[in-house]
This record gives sequence, C-alpha cells and structure tokens, in this order.
Amino acid sequence: MRDRVARKDAKITIMLNVVRGALIGIANTIPGVSGGTIAVVTGIYEDALSSLSGFFRENGGWKSNSRFLAPIVLGIAFGIFGFAHIIGYLLEVVPVPTSFFFLGLIAGSLPFLFKTARKDPFRKIYLIPLLLTLGFMVYMSLAERPPESDPIRTLGLMSGVLVFLSGVISSGAMIIPGISGSFILLLIGMYTTFIAGLREGNAVVIGVFLVGSVAGLVFIAKLISYFLRRFHGATYYAILGLVAGSIPGFWPGLPRGMAGIGSLFALALGFVLAYGLGAERKTKHLTPAATPELTADPDPMPPTTGADELDENSYR
Repeated sequence: MRDRVARKDAKITIMLNVVRGALIGIANTIPGVSGGTIAVVTGIYEDALSSLSGFFRENGGWKSNSRFLAPIVLGIAFGIFGFAHIIGYLLEVVPVPTSFFFLGLIAGSLPFLFKTARKDPFRKIYLIPLLLTLGFMVYMSLAERPPESDPIRTLGLMSGVLVFLSGVISSGAMIIPGISGSFILLLIGMYTTFIAGLREGNAVVIGVFLVGSVAGLVFIAKLISYFLRRFHGATYYAILGLVAGSIPGFWPGLPRGMAGIGSLFALALGFVLAYGLGAERKTKHLTPAATPELTADPDPMPPTTGADELDENSYR
C-alpha cells in the first residue's frame, strides 16, 4: 500500500517539476523576466541549487540529483523551445495582459519569500541587502533597454568564444532571482543571436551557448548555495529585494474597458498560480525529507523486507 502511494506521489511530483521547469524556461526567453524568480515562485529554488552545486556528493549523489533535476531540465527545454514563438506572439498581440500575468507571478511569490526570510530571527542589518537589491532592481527595471544587434549565425573562433561566454553570463544571471538572463543578453548584444538560433534551429550556435550555460549554472549555484548556508536570512532578504524591485519594470499601465478587465484577470491568474505553486504547504511535496510523511499509512502495516523498503531519495 505504502509502495503504491509513494509511487503516485512521486509521479505527481515529477509532473509538477516538469511544469515548474517549463515556467522557468518560458521566463528565460522574455527580457526582464527572471528564471530565478520563477524558481523561487514555484518553490524549487533551494533544492535545485543544492542539487546543482553538490551534484556528485550531496543529497544522495548524482543518481538522486539526476532524478530530481531531470524533470525540471526537461520542462525548461520544453518551455524554451516550445513556447518561444507563443510568448513572442502574445507579447506582440496582447502585450498588456501578458505583462500583467507575469506581474501577478512575481507579486504572488512575495508572501512565500517574506515567510521564508522570517524563518531566521530578523536583524536590522538585513535591511542593508534588502534596500541595496531593491534599489538596484528598481533602477534596472526603469532603465532604457539597449537596441538589438544583428544575430550571429556562423561561428568562428572569436564568435564561438563570445557565444560561450554569453551562455556563462546569462545562465549565471538567470538563477539569481530578479535578474533576467534575457535582459543580460540584451545588454551584451547577444539576445537576437539567441532568439534567432532558437527560431532557425541553429544547432551549432545553441549547442555552444548551452555548454556555456551549464558552466555558468554550476558556478553561480555553488556561490549562492554557499551564501544560503552561511547567511541564510541576509541572502533571502536580498532575494526579496531583487524580486520586489523587478515589479516596476512590468507595469505597463492599466487600460480602460474590457482590456483593463482582461489585464486584471491575467494579473489574478498569475498571482494565484504563483501562490499555489510557491506556498510552503505545497513545497513540502518537493523534498525527499517529506516523502516518509506523505507515504505513511495511518493503519499499522506488517514489517517489510529490505527489498520492499523505499530509499528516502528514490523519488526525489
């Protein structure tokens, strides 16, 4: 009985992680939207960082971490490759409701972030990282975006290095909540290269970019994991400032009439989705430590053999 319940919970977790990964992937195709913010919104941020930074040594080793990360990576790929055209279309046809939807996603994550930050006793010094990151993100949100550059379609030595470094920088940025990997690509003039590579199926350009992205992800994941371990409260207040400070950049102005009603509906939909995915009562289903609680049967069960027992990391 417990075996079946555990497997059912594991399948649900896998499906939810694919959805969470897809949302992260979609966010990373939109300048100004942070994949790291969406990871925080959906409640997998710390677990994903831990698995990336300690892939071979922590959380049960590479097999357990692979089982946890694979659905998320699959979802990210699906979100990037499957929704790049759709999101581009929505931003062209209904830009205001689309912006309000992402605004709702970000606003819906704030209660969860604030609750997480307050797990550590509040200290006045935490206001310093909060205000610094809040001010930085407000400035970045309101700053004028640079013009787009011509895409790189064929790679030589220098252009290949440039595409690789772009992957390192943008992927490192995208796991920092509030920082948009796509916006960083815009700043360094590589956004059109990335989008053109996706739309045209340029395997060479995208392949080099992805190699750089993996390197950037691992390095920044290790760095942020260190800060979360050593300075958990201060780090989460900094994250709270980054996420809250990104909100002004999404405010497109509220239109009148039915367009305004549709925009408010999109805002509410994004808020409810973020709150539902990111609330602490939901995130307990994501961690292996919670599996015994989920799979426990209130009725006494006869002892099982070692072959029947579940490893606590089996369905991470």
